[in-house]
Amino acid sequence: MAFKNIGPVTFLAPGASADWTYSFTVGSNNAADVGPQFACADIKPRGHFASATFLADQQRKRKGRTGTAYLVRITNQGPNFLGHNLQGGGLT
Repeated sequence: MAFKNIGPVTFLAPGASADWTYSFTVGSNNAADVGPQFACADIKPRGHFASATFLADQQRKRKGRTGTAYLVRITNQGPNFLGHNLQGGGLT
């Protein structure tokens, strides 16, 4: 299941990181286990920046009584203050 432009646009200074938690609703299941997922930054360029590099790491899956959540850390490795939200998809 692919996804793009998910969540609020979050701005990061060079070197800064943001931790994201996301889940999927399937039917009436609000925190469904949809198998392995990968998420990365959906970078929102502003103006004419020459480059933007965002690292997605610490991909995790958490299961509990309330369902399944997926987690990822996004780090701005580029030279510019830029916004992003999430894009990604399943590995199955």
